[in-house]
Amino acid sequence: MREIRIENARSHNLRGVSCRIPLGRLTIVSGPSGSGKSTLAFDTLYAEGQRRYVASLSTYARQFLERLPRPEVDAISHLPPAIAIEQRNPVTNARSTVGTATELLDLLRLLYAKVGETICCGRRVEANTVESVAGALARRFAGRRISLGAPLPEAPARAAAGLRDRLVAEGHGRLLLADGRVRDASELSGRAFAALRGSAWLLLDRLAPDPEADRARLAEAVARAFERGGRVVVVPAEGGAAEEIREGFACLACGTRHPTPEPALFSFNHARGACETCSGFGRVASLDLARVVPDPSRTLAGKAIAPFATPGARDCQRDLLRACRKAKLPADVPWSALDEAQRRFVVEGDGGDWYGVRGYFDWLLGRRYKVSARIAIARYRRFDPCPACRGTRLRPEALAVRVDGRHLGEASRLTLEQLGAWLGGLALEGAARERGGRILAALRARTDTALRVGLGYLALDRQVRTLSGGEAQRIQLATALGGALTASLYVLDEPSIGLHARDVARLLDVLRGIRDRGNTVVVVEHAPEIVGAADHVIDLGPGAGRDGGRLVAEGPVETLREHPTSLTARALRGELGAGRRARRAPRGALRIVGARERNLRDVTVALPLGQLVVVTGVSGAGKSTLVRSVLVGGLQGDPERGACERIEGAERVRGAVLVEPTPPGRSHRSNPATVSRAFEGIRRRFAATREARALGVGPGWFSFNVPGGRCEVCEGAGEAVIDMQFLEDVRVPCEACGGTRYREEARRVRLDGRSIVDVLAMTLEEAAKTFADDPAVADRLDPFLRVGLGYLTLAQPLAALSGGELQRMRLALALAEGRRGCLYVLDEPTTGLHPAEVDALVRTLDGLLETAAGVIVVEHNLQLVRQADHVVDLGPEGGPGGGRVVAEGPPDAIAACEASHTGRALRGS
Repeated sequence: MREIRIENARSHNLRGVSCRIPLGRLTIVSGPSGSGKSTLAFDTLYAEGQRRYVASLSTYARQFLERLPRPEVDAISHLPPAIAIEQRNPVTNARSTVGTATELLDLLRLLYAKVGETICCGRRVEANTVESVAGALARRFAGRRISLGAPLPEAPARAAAGLRDRLVAEGHGRLLLADGRVRDASELSGRAFAALRGSAWLLLDRLAPDPEADRARLAEAVARAFERGGRVVVVPAEGGAAEEIREGFACLACGTRHPTPEPALFSFNHARGACETCSGFGRVASLDLARVVPDPSRTLAGKAIAPFATPGARDCQRDLLRACRKAKLPADVPWSALDEAQRRFVVEGDGGDWYGVRGYFDWLLGRRYKVSARIAIARYRRFDPCPACRGTRLRPEALAVRVDGRHLGEASRLTLEQLGAWLGGLALEGAARERGGRILAALRARTDTALRVGLGYLALDRQVRTLSGGEAQRIQLATALGGALTASLYVLDEPSIGLHARDVARLLDVLRGIRDRGNTVVVVEHAPEIVGAADHVIDLGPGAGRDGGRLVAEGPVETLREHPTSLTARALRGELGAGRRARRAPRGALRIVGARERNLRDVTVALPLGQLVVVTGVSGAGKSTLVRSVLVGGLQGDPERGACERIEGAERVRGAVLVEPTPPGRSHRSNPATVSRAFEGIRRRFAATREARALGVGPGWFSFNVPGGRCEVCEGAGEAVIDMQFLEDVRVPCEACGGTRYREEARRVRLDGRSIVDVLAMTLEEAAKTFADDPAVADRLDPFLRVGLGYLTLAQPLAALSGGELQRMRLALALAEGRRGCLYVLDEPTTGLHPAEVDALVRTLDGLLETAAGVIVVEHNLQLVRQADHVVDLGPEGGPGGGRVVAEGPPDAIAACEASHTGRALRGS
């Protein structure tokens, strides 16, 4: 069997790992967090594949290759072209939707362009040509007399006589009046000729067409009418009415011209298709009065208008009170007591000296080049659906085109599951089948792939930037499977993130589908269900950080399952997470009443305080909407909080702390040393050394974020960024400092024999031991050790951490803050955790309950669900099929519920 061979991989914490990956097989790389899985799969295997790919590109790209660091590995043989599908969601563009990311919208645009019917005035719009119009008239008036005319050309009254003479000279001197009479234009005065426009037409021909013999004569008359009448032919009818038929794609009833359907017309990213009002965004900014007047009980004199209460807008507050005195509007009564006309005066102004709150923001819009103006605008605005396109993003001409009665805006609002059902029942006949049959087949196949990876609950118009990392990765996976690549290497990072246990089998089918096309699939994964389905397993460990990086076991799953010391083997044998924690008694409850945000169906549910509460359910059931949008948004007073009638018991908590899997630092320079603030104590220790005092420097001199001891070539970044134009930017170590971030003078300063560079290279656990006598360092690092991040180095860039590591870092910062009496909310904290580490997370959450009002976790992991005090299961399905409480109570009660997918998974686990 041919195989990829990796020899002596040494990147990051790998300790000379040599292993093999069978080609055309599904290989799982497993092990504890920080054991080197991502380093082997992405920083070694994929990085070398990317380097070899770039080597095949143009001279411009190759000129940077000598500066690209090669993975620290002796050799990698038989490496196919590599594709990485990571769990991060890098998309921030509001224009990117599920439809565009999955390429389904591209295929739908083609389908609408090929088989769509333009509907106007309740009837289908046809493309009128000389031949089609002549044929239609011949069939319609067969054997009957017909007159064909053209509208009189426009001309001012003074030029009417000249126009009349020119028409007569060209042989078009007969005019057909509305009553059916024919007049000779040469007999009319210029004034009389001008007065006939709109009630008379140029008579081009009169005939009783024979469907065969007179077709050429009829076509010639239609062509002359289009030429003379501005692409319009007039067919007078009995009773004085006249029918105008326009050349091209135009409505016969109202004459409106429609563009010929083409793919660009249905793209909100193209000028031809985007709604002119919202520029294709589907929403428009408006003044949010709820933010402008956050406290309606305040008076105008008491600064009820929030933007005027700031020091920079004192003049606006004075102008407001002056305008109120002039208009005799009371400024000493609450805003809620003012009538509609008085409020309108304050907001809209009087059109004179008082410009109104809206006028103030219009003035700010003209000063958007200033950061302060942009911040003020963002603070008091909201986004409403575009009134022109109603959120569809498309212009009216695109929405006039329908397939099976639906325009593209309606189709884009369907979930992928609904889209699959619609496409499955769509039947194309005749010419439409020839034009769009292959497109429809491709649409069905790609939609089916998206359903197989568990994305059926997502709507096509959902913005990609609102998706979780797992959802974004599964979209990439569906897109990759929808392609036709073979003999390639796919490297995936925990594709099971965000998937309910019910959907893991579908994911495995997709991974096998990629493999069965002749591709090699390498997956970094912890879920025992996926590890157990692998063709080949590479297990790293035995621990994390410097205690990891070794090959523990390699081979088929059956061989790994019998390994005596592998943590992954213990998880496969069911030896981890078998114990149950002691249940805690509730201390009251929060009760959400009538939650109806997104797909929530008037949900009323109680969430006990003082307990570990897990909210679970299939993907898209409404878990994050209920907990993050409704509950956390309501407790934090977010103006964009999810809709519900009320939250009872909110007075029992001092606030809500949301622990998210996002970097806690704002800069790519952020690392555990800076976000924990332990670096401040470390820098003070270095500043107190004899060498530092001799140099006359303080703690700031040892920071890589400000000038001083840092390398000024890279400004303390330790790397240079190369713009690869059409490729992703490449980061290479700084040549001046060798990636250390510091100048030689700073590196010569020693603390107990270690330089600042040596200290930053320590793991958090090593640093805590080294600085155990310094509370400014050790106490800052302790929360990170408690959540299992002791293997990270102090200088580890946060951008390189997994979603699970980032979430645990957020949890550590929350522990460091020690906010007593607060409600802590976590969204899938087991992301990136090995089953052996989930128990440690449960112990951390249990400890948090000693001081917190409660802990609520949104989670799919069955190991954590079994440890909960109280479980709320939403569903039963995702999207429109979810949004209801299926079951609630202790884990045993959920397992006993036949209607619960989570219950069935608990029974089977």
